[in-house]
Amino acid sequence: MFRALAAFWLLALIAPAQAMCLFARDAQPKDWYEWAAVLVAADVTAVEQKGRLDVVSLRVIETFKGPVGIDTVTLQIPNNLWQACKLERPTVGERVLGALNANNDALTVPLAASYGDQLRAARPGPAIPIASENIKPAPAPVAASPTAPIAMRCVESPVYGATVKVESCEQAAGAVFMRGEVLRLARENSIPDVPGLPVPAAGQRYLFFKSGGQCQDFGGKNASLTGRLSHPCCDSNQAYCSRKTDFLVDDGPMPQSAPAPRSK
Repeated sequence: MFRALAAFWLLALIAPAQAMCLFARDAQPKDWYEWAAVLVAADVTAVEQKGRLDVVSLRVIETFKGPVGIDTVTLQIPNNLWQACKLERPTVGERVLGALNANNDALTVPLAASYGDQLRAARPGPAIPIASENIKPAPAPVAASPTAPIAMRCVESPVYGATVKVESCEQAAGAVFMRGEVLRLARENSIPDVPGLPVPAAGQRYLFFKSGGQCQDFGGKNASLTGRLSHPCCDSNQAYCSRKTDFLVDDGPMPQSAPAPRSK
């Protein structure tokens, strides 16, 4: 009798895990919509182990199902699930499908662009906006008018020398995205401010992009960087534009203008 009961409880523990593995590997778009209360396309910003759980932090790119306006999601997933189900453990910078059901069971799986298209096609309702609007298409260009903001050209961007206190950092394809506070700054060129673009101010926090470096370089208690800040000059192929970075950081030497020729 005791062995029969033990076998019953063992089956009760194993069956849900097996079902979860099968679901994670074989679920179709309609299955995800039926199972999940929150379903998002997202980039992994952190993976932290806490005991038997992996705490996976996500920056939401698109909400397929869930509350309006969510910008970030944190999922707690048993860390033995990856090996048991032969699933990939998410890594920072990876694009994943994140799901959470009504029982607080969570899953992430890698998300290919083609599968994202299938999820959009199967979505039972209209698109759901998110707080940062980072999937909103770029507005169509408009004709210049006396009241319209002046479009910035790359060569006319104001440049500021600044020291930034780094509060958070995220690695992505050899570059870093940072959030931090400007401690001090000085104007380094004479280009006038462009209407509609932010002017950095000491004591204010911004999002920064640096094309080289590692987050571990800013891991100290009083981590800071000194460099030149300029506004992004964007197109759809640049990562810092889709992430709505406020300023670019360049820690190289300030370019010198050529001297004017002497009159004879």
